[in-house]
Amino acid sequence: MVPYPLLPTAGTISPDQIAGREHEIERLIQLLRAQSVVIDEFRRMGKTLLLQKFEYLGNKKDLGNKAIYFTVQNTQQVTEFTDTLLDTLRSEQNHSWLKIGYNKLKKLYNNVKPEEVQFGEITFKLPEFTTRWKESLTACIEDIADREHKKGELLTLILDEFPMMLWNWIQNNRAQEAIELLDTLRTIRHNLKEKGNIRFVICGSIGLGIVLRHLKEKFKYTGEAFNDAENFSVEAMTEADALFLCECLYLSGFTHTGDKEILFRAICAHTERLPFYINKIFSIISTTYGRNISAANIEKAYTDILTNPQYGDVFDQLHTRLDTYYGESAPLMQGILNELSEKEQAVDEREITAIPEADKQKIKWALERLVKEQYLLRTFTNEKRHYQFKYQLFKKWWNLNKA
Repeated sequence: MVPYPLLPTAGTISPDQIAGREHEIERLIQLLRAQSVVIDEFRRMGKTLLLQKFEYLGNKKDLGNKAIYFTVQNTQQVTEFTDTLLDTLRSEQNHSWLKIGYNKLKKLYNNVKPEEVQFGEITFKLPEFTTRWKESLTACIEDIADREHKKGELLTLILDEFPMMLWNWIQNNRAQEAIELLDTLRTIRHNLKEKGNIRFVICGSIGLGIVLRHLKEKFKYTGEAFNDAENFSVEAMTEADALFLCECLYLSGFTHTGDKEILFRAICAHTERLPFYINKIFSIISTTYGRNISAANIEKAYTDILTNPQYGDVFDQLHTRLDTYYGESAPLMQGILNELSEKEQAVDEREITAIPEADKQKIKWALERLVKEQYLLRTFTNEKRHYQFKYQLFKKWWNLNKA
């Protein structure tokens, strides 16, 4: 691709301007051919932009997988969930490939309110449908599955911030609604399995695993809501994509002092090719260091990210996430991170003490959770488990600010 000017930002980007990630999108499409996908990843790893680009490319090109992107975080209760989906479907119905008859929805609606309605008039927020939300949701997704489509073409429903929506319900005494929605979606996917033409991607800034663990521990939930889905992790960019992103950002009005490729490779090395932090380096240089990319300014911007309180919120989620979602287990997990941030190499599990009074089983559990949460990387040496921070960038910040 030919580089294009791209302003550094931590906000939204037009889907046609999102740089790179084609390799990850190809891998995601391969997984979706067989099953739905769950993405458990904390914020600022690039999952939302990746999925928005997946939707954009899938709908513009013949990739064999169309997609619709839904943001559901602000859905307040389960009876509103179908309407949240319908609101997005209405805005997307101008796509030539999205031909949905909504026959089951209209039949259900007319059975309760005997009047002929158009798709744009249907709403299940009315009191008459309060106890029939499972029927309305089932009819909605079955209608989507019955759409007109090319043979073998999949449609993926991306439910962004779905876990956060459930977490908010739980915190507002709606845990039973969360459980019923999870079980209903499980049943719908099972019943549509033979059709084999619809998939889900579940993702958000809180992992679905956190929500399911909380429901199991606090509400005795034993369901296997998404055990039929494959996990997908959003990793660092490829080297080629990261360098391309640097070139695009540079074209938005920067100058450079020194060899440009060497400078870009230095930025990629400092940020470990994580797109959010590449953007942040360029943003700081833009606002603080005269928009000049130089070895000295890269080092100063990198130091600012790690130590300047002005940018503390960039990493604060690493600490607050544990307090918010792990309660009494958070001090142990933070203690492990404190300890590992002081180590140069991966550490044998048997040598991790963290908190002296914590027994080995608790430490083992905490290590497993930190690996699943993408804080730590587990490796094996001589058949023994070793742990270290997954990203040195996070390790340095933790060591400087929290240990």
